[in-house]
Amino acid sequence: MQRLFLFLLLLLPALCGAQNLGSINGRVLSADAHPLEGVTVVETTGRFSALTDKEGRFALTNLPLEQLTLITRSLNFSEARRTVLLTAEAPNATVDFRLNASSNALQEVEVLGRKETTYKSDYSFVGTRTATALIDVPQSISTVTKEMMDDRQVFRLTDVVKNVAGVTQYSHYDDLTVRGFRNGYESGFRLLNGLRSGFSYGNSFTQAPLTVNLERVEVLKGPGAALFGDINPGGTVNMVTKKPLADTRRAISFSTGSFNTTRATADFTGPLNEQKNVLYRFNAGYEKTNTFRDVNDTKSLMIAPTVTFLVSDKTTLNAELVYTHINGYLDRGLPIKANDLYAAPRSFTLSQPSDYFRTNTYYLNASLTHKFTDWLSLNASYLDFTYNENLSEHRTLNTYADAPTNTVMNLRYFDRRAEEYTKNLSTYFSLNRNTGAISHKVVVGADYIRFNTDKQSTMFEARQKLVNGVATPLTFDLNKPLYEIQDPTKYIRRPLPQFFIDYINSVYHTVGIYAQDQLEVTPRLGLLLGVRYELFADERDYGDGSTTIPQRRVMPRAGLTYALRDNLNYFASYSSGFRPLKPEYIRFPERYGRSSAFSPETSYQLETGLKGEFFDKALFGTVAVYQIVKRNQLVATGSLTADGGQVYRQNGQARSRGAEVELTGNVLSNLSLNLNYAFNHTEVMDADLPAENGQPLANAPKHMGGLWAKYTFTTPALRGLGIGIGGNHVGRRRSENQVTVVGTEEKYWAHWPSYTVADVALFYTINKFNFHVNLNNVFDKYYFVGGYDFFRTSPGAPRNFMATLGYTF
Repeated sequence: MQRLFLFLLLLLPALCGAQNLGSINGRVLSADAHPLEGVTVVETTGRFSALTDKEGRFALTNLPLEQLTLITRSLNFSEARRTVLLTAEAPNATVDFRLNASSNALQEVEVLGRKETTYKSDYSFVGTRTATALIDVPQSISTVTKEMMDDRQVFRLTDVVKNVAGVTQYSHYDDLTVRGFRNGYESGFRLLNGLRSGFSYGNSFTQAPLTVNLERVEVLKGPGAALFGDINPGGTVNMVTKKPLADTRRAISFSTGSFNTTRATADFTGPLNEQKNVLYRFNAGYEKTNTFRDVNDTKSLMIAPTVTFLVSDKTTLNAELVYTHINGYLDRGLPIKANDLYAAPRSFTLSQPSDYFRTNTYYLNASLTHKFTDWLSLNASYLDFTYNENLSEHRTLNTYADAPTNTVMNLRYFDRRAEEYTKNLSTYFSLNRNTGAISHKVVVGADYIRFNTDKQSTMFEARQKLVNGVATPLTFDLNKPLYEIQDPTKYIRRPLPQFFIDYINSVYHTVGIYAQDQLEVTPRLGLLLGVRYELFADERDYGDGSTTIPQRRVMPRAGLTYALRDNLNYFASYSSGFRPLKPEYIRFPERYGRSSAFSPETSYQLETGLKGEFFDKALFGTVAVYQIVKRNQLVATGSLTADGGQVYRQNGQARSRGAEVELTGNVLSNLSLNLNYAFNHTEVMDADLPAENGQPLANAPKHMGGLWAKYTFTTPALRGLGIGIGGNHVGRRRSENQVTVVGTEEKYWAHWPSYTVADVALFYTINKFNFHVNLNNVFDKYYFVGGYDFFRTSPGAPRNFMATLGYTF
């Protein structure tokens, strides 16, 4: 009895403590009373939080008996608050929320992960710099989500474009054609979370980015200069990285496939503390492959950790650090023997076994959003991007030693060490207010971008080697190819070329000041008005007292949307483009094959069409027609200056007119679809090369289309089994440069033939395991994704498979 009394005495404080704790439970519903899963309900101090389940229910326990304020957080619904007083007499409470859908309630800077798991993405930042429903943006935006990338087992950005209307590969590099215009190298770059990266610009365009850490890939069609400044007129590619989620999710996968390919990926996310106000995501991927090209085995590694800090209900921080290492060969494409496109196997290369191409890419991306009030917020993002390469390669000199027979190719040898830096700071204020019956969403901000190269970058070029003390040209016999370990110490070094001196002295910066207003004039009519002033300049000392070459431009943008029905919008827009040139093209045009200075490129687009959401908003569709005009188009001729620099021509005007249809999402809950078709008529006008007048733009097909459909069986006997079927068609495309008829000096425009490629897949899911196998190019079509001329073409991969086993936990 004495022991029992002592036990109760010790238990009494705990019982009393338990009586001083309360709880709150409830449901979160949409305005039309549907339960909302995945909504975070958090107490304002961040001490307590919960995530709603499939029924929209949540529960907070072990709460202090005091006044508490709860806030809902969701990407697709407006924020709601409830204040509750818990007392000893009423320690438990029930609180229900009804949330209204609102694009204005979405993140101003994307710092939290996307919860949807379909081919359809409901919103985008690339169209307006703020989260806006795709249907409300008066410009075409195509999106490929991670779910589609996973189902098609793509590993590089170039594999994604077959799912986007109006986008094809220009070459096998990170080099695309968007609505007829090249987007790669000097004519385009990739955005990372809306910030300018170093991908697809300068030397890095030879390496397509990995998709391991990508949530989705967005393509804003047409010029986006009013938003992002230096933009190609065909479109802007934005890569959105995976962000942390408040609920724990973990997935790993292992793959094997053709060309001795092995691959592994990991994706972990969740909270790091009980309050769920510190979230993480960790992505990693590794691939080893021989590829379908000879002498071109490649190893790729990516590590990408991300952390999100929900500092308070007003302030959120996000930081991600991404490292990519690729060790392989620089594939310069397939040389064409004797003008016969199919004379050599598609695996044929000029690379030698002693060549190598090792690259390291690092970038830090950080963002902040802070709400001063319900109607005013500050948004800031920073990207620090570094690209490093170590290259040894044998490549074509763009001439034949036995012309016009064209079977022995002249070579040049490069040994290059280079590093490039791209820094990007973007800051803007977002203001949501009404003037009478008109609501405004105003964005006012500025961007600062700086690009420069490491002054220690250097290169060694050779075109001859010593053979028994005699200088002998480097050549490659296409009929009798010889692959052996080369000794560059016997090569005759050329002086450091002027084009590389210009490269290592590349330092430029640009400041863009912009303002934009999204107006809701009536419940059905919306307007978008924007303008940007770009101030581009370099910092190079030219030795004559002049240190900068400013290039400045005002770029307007305007658009409207009108809701014909609740799920169908009409849109129309005007957008402008501007691309400043490298200052040396203006200061020293003779180094690049021209007697007078090159001019900056300008462009504009007129676009109109319809956007709709169907099947309970599960399927998104766009129909658009457009015209794009580009002036002062810079084109590489393929010819080289005496010291090896590229010779350019500049066309006065080029025009692209076309129409696109695109459907993405779910037709049924178990039937996912991506369907796209594009008609694109392009024409070179006022050409620098007379023979190019009236020609279509290089690598711009008139017809292109793609299909991918995935069906999952729901009958008990076949539950967990799914099939995928699809493919893509690309019409014939003109080469960038003319080729010479074998046996004569006559020149003509070559064309890469049209092609249709079919793909299939089989899926099976049981419990937390999933298995799928993809078979690509089912009929083993020999085709070309693009190319420049007969020295450098880009063949597509032969029939190949990839099998993956995945596990989620």
